[in-house]
This record gives sequence, C-alpha cells and structure tokens, in this order.
Amino acid sequence: MKNLNRTILGGMASALLLSALVLCNFGAQAQVPYSKIGRWSVAYLEVGNLSGCRAAAQFPDQTIFQMALMQSGTNKSWVIFISNPKWDWRLKPAPGSALSQLLDAGQLQDAGYDLLVVTTKPWRLTFSSSDDGKTLFADTSVEFMNSVADAVSVEIRGYYDRTLLTAVDMKDSAAAIGAVRKCVREPPSVPSPQAETSLSGTAFFVAANLLITNNHVVRGCKEPIQVRYPQGAWYTATSSGQDDKNDLVLMHTEMPSLSVASFRSQPPQLGEEVATYGFPYFGILSSNGNFTPGGYITALNGMGDDTRFLQTSTQIQPGNSGSPLLDMSGRVVGVVVHQLNAIAMMQTHRSVPQSINFAIQPSIVVNFLRGNGVRPNLEASDAGTQNLPKLDIAKMAMKFTVQVYCQGFSPKAAE
Repeated sequence: MKNLNRTILGGMASALLLSALVLCNFGAQAQVPYSKIGRWSVAYLEVGNLSGCRAAAQFPDQTIFQMALMQSGTNKSWVIFISNPKWDWRLKPAPGSALSQLLDAGQLQDAGYDLLVVTTKPWRLTFSSSDDGKTLFADTSVEFMNSVADAVSVEIRGYYDRTLLTAVDMKDSAAAIGAVRKCVREPPSVPSPQAETSLSGTAFFVAANLLITNNHVVRGCKEPIQVRYPQGAWYTATSSGQDDKNDLVLMHTEMPSLSVASFRSQPPQLGEEVATYGFPYFGILSSNGNFTPGGYITALNGMGDDTRFLQTSTQIQPGNSGSPLLDMSGRVVGVVVHQLNAIAMMQTHRSVPQSINFAIQPSIVVNFLRGNGVRPNLEASDAGTQNLPKLDIAKMAMKFTVQVYCQGFSPKAAE
C-alpha cells in the first residue's frame, strides 16, 4: 500500500466514538454507505468538523473490528475500534478472567491499556476505552494498517502476559482498507435532509396482523413500509393509527405472526432488570437481530421529569427504535424510543452521557392500542410469575419482533 504521513489529531478517536452514540434513526450524523466487500461494510462519515471513511466487520464471537481514516483539513489519521458486548473495561473483572489477568499485570491504567496486536508481526498499541467499557480504540500508523492488509488474521492479546482477548479473520481486509482510502479521496455526496435514503427500525406484534413501532421510524417513508422476520420474506405494512405526540404508530400487515407480545399489568419498578431485542445497524450487524440483556430501569420519568417515558441503562443503537423493552419474564414494560444525544451533551455540558436511554411507558402504549380498537394481551395478575432464563426470553422476543424497512426521507430524530 502507498504510504501516507501519519498525523495524530487531538481528540479524533474520541470524536469518532461519539459519532456512534446517536438517536435511533441516524439523525445526529452523516453516514453514507459506500461499498460492501465480503464481511466488510464501508461507509463515509461526517462528525462535527471531521470527515472520513470506515470499514466495519462483525465476527462470530460478536467482536466488531472497525478501521477508520479520518481527516480534519489536510491532516489524516487512522483509528481502529474493537468492541464486544461481553467486555467491560470500566470495572474490575471477575477473578481468573482474561481482563483480571491484564489488571493484575498492571496493564489496565487510566492512561490507557497496553495490548499486543499481532498482524504480520506483533505491535504494542495503547488503547483507550469507551465510557460503557465495551469498545477499545487507538490511533495507528500507516505501517500498522499495511500489516493489517497483509495479515491472515489479527490477534488482540495482553502485552505483558499474552492473554488472548480475541482473534479475527482478516479476509478481504486489504480490499476494505483500499476502499476506505478511495472513499476519503473520492467521498460520496452526503444526502441533504430531504434526500431519499434507507430507513430501518424494529416493530413487534400486539395482535394478529398488527404491529407497533415508533412513529419516527416510518414517518419519512415514501415507498411502502416493509416488515419481516430474520431471513424471512418481506411483507408490506400500512399505518392504521398514529400518535405524533407519544411517537407511536400502529401498522397492519398480512404477515402471519409467530407470537404476540404480552404487556405486564403492574408498572415498571425502579432498579428492575430489563432487556431488549431488535435490529440495530442494518447492513452492519447480524441480520438475525440482537438480544441485549443486562440493563436496568434507572428512572421512572424521562428528561425533565417527562412522565411519558422511563429511563433505562439497556444498550440501544440506531435501528433499535420500536424494540420491546422486556422484563425478566419476557413481558413488555416499554417501547424503546431513543438515546440521549451524546454529541449535543458534549457540546453543551462538556460531558459524555453513559448508558442513558429511554422507552415509552407501557401505560401510554396500552392506552394507544385501546384507543385504536386493539385489545392488548395484558396479564391480569403477576402472582406466581417467575424470572426466566435469558435464553428463553430471547426466544420469546424473536417470535413477536420484526424488522422494519423502507425508502424515504430521513426525519428529525425523536427529541
């Protein structure tokens, strides 16, 4: 590969990381698909005064490896991101775990994490961690990227004890890196706010042939709304009732449901554990959907004590809008709607929000359904209800949750 002079841009990796923390309908940044090379998805990005391109791939162990070439003016820098939902670099890990061994070796420091990245040769890189502890990122050199392009695989290990964190297949990485460089040299046109684009989100069955999702997911659709189960056929859906104020829409489809969601009769409780299932990052992450457990209800009101919403620490991403928020018996206790805008918070409060996400209160959803002639599956009593294994909750959610897709004009995100 042709070498470029490496310039480290202050705060570049942090700014790029912030670009991923946006509302569920991609409203807070420019992100334009560029090309698809094997498992790698290449896209053009604009983040504040930065622009550039990145190639991202997801691997069987859920690791996501991203290679980004970002620029500000004439200065350019390569940044790599490695993330995995199983990681948590914020907290002291369990004794005997790989992260615990790194901690004992003195590698987990506030200044960064020294790791060994093995491409065609070993490289010592100092990584920083995202606030949720699941993503590592580091500025890198052109020489390092050349070695990634030539490598069959990349291993991430502890620098001192060689503990293996992950090993990923670098098939097609050379072509992906070449596409990133070409994307930076010849960037695509960024759609205007009214330019037609792909819109995607999540919905779930509340009755036979009836789905519910956020209104902002389908508000900009100019082509017919399409819904499907993973790997299934696409069916058309049409709006049969909407609530702009509470960001809800009811849709009718001829697609048969495998199951219908149940709502809990009792309101959500502060501190209870919740999970969600949906279809984030369409075209990048798994098309089979993503189940995300391990979150909690952290407040019973939304921003400014808005009683329409509840706050949760459950991780959500672009595409999760409309996902069911589930308790540990698999019942719906909210509809995922948006994240707190990290870029706006950084600009106005000089602070990055951590795991601050919102869902519509179940009482709002149930009243909306009843107002549109739908009798929701509402359990009359919680007596005797027991928590289920997370595997069972995921299987339940997969039967009543579907992907939503259309072509249209990207609307403003839910505020």
